[in-house]
Amino acid sequence: MVTEIAPVTFQYSHTIGRQEVRSGTGFFNPVAITHDADSLLYVLSRGTETPAFYPCKRVTVFSVDEEFVRDFGHKFHPHEAVPSAPDGGFMWPTSVAIDSEGKVYVADEWLQRITIFDSEGNCLGSWGKTGNGDGEFDRPSGLAFDKEDNLYMVDSRNSRVQVFTRDGKFIRKWGSFGDGDGQFDMPWGIEIDHNGDVYVADWRNDRIQKFTAEGQFLMKFGTSGSGDGEFNRPTGVAVDKDGIIYVADFKNDRLQVFHRDGTFAAKLTGEATLSSWGRERVELDPTITRGREIAQGLQEREKVFAGPVAVDVDDENRVFVTEVARHRVQVFQKQSAIFQGGLL
Repeated sequence: MVTEIAPVTFQYSHTIGRQEVRSGTGFFNPVAITHDADSLLYVLSRGTETPAFYPCKRVTVFSVDEEFVRDFGHKFHPHEAVPSAPDGGFMWPTSVAIDSEGKVYVADEWLQRITIFDSEGNCLGSWGKTGNGDGEFDRPSGLAFDKEDNLYMVDSRNSRVQVFTRDGKFIRKWGSFGDGDGQFDMPWGIEIDHNGDVYVADWRNDRIQKFTAEGQFLMKFGTSGSGDGEFNRPTGVAVDKDGIIYVADFKNDRLQVFHRDGTFAAKLTGEATLSSWGRERVELDPTITRGREIAQGLQEREKVFAGPVAVDVDDENRVFVTEVARHRVQVFQKQSAIFQGGLL
């Protein structure tokens, strides 16, 4: 008996988003995405450091069919030369995660803290301490919850993963600087699969590493480059219910897909169409509509990924790819079965 690994294929569904500085139907430099138990999507906009654009730092909540629900995050006054950092505010937000009660946790690498919101976007408080000791961190990036509501954090500048309770109590850690097994160099994204295993996007080492929940090294895959299975600064990682692994290959402008053993399965380069939110904006100005009609090759240029920074997948095998440079999310549906048994 030989088990054949069937091809993994995808169908493009639609695109969500547009560039939007202020509150409403759009994003500004989105860097992270997750979904809740009701299949609502949460996109975190990092924004810029230009004072007039501080309101663009926020979490936007919406449905898969592009219905805007809410957004939240303190809106700094545009004329503040040096903005304050009240609870609920962001400066360099990096990641968003949701616990079993629907509370939303946002990491901020400038403010060096984790901020907690309820499901309606009301700030409940924050915690964090800068340093390299147990429970301290330096530039927190990826966040992920396990089934027991323990929060796994990528402690990027300290080249490690730390695990906390929801209220910030230290549980354990693993990792150190380097390129050996279990070592990291500026890690970024993190994912926990249905079995509780942990995947880390090891950004500067151009690879993905897999660990047990306790931090025991299990496997790695990826090398530097632009070929199939190679990476140029991977930022986001997700795993679906079948064990298929998705990696946002940031500087190669693509999403790569791998079988559970880390072997290359497929790649996506983008199929975007104009979102309904984007169409609303375009149709406000007839000159923009006309310009789009006569621009040669516009659709081909617009459809491809530009800075795919984060990926999320739900239990319906819908794949959500967030593009920081084009302020949008492309949605795909996984089509094929994973394994096909038989005598060969």
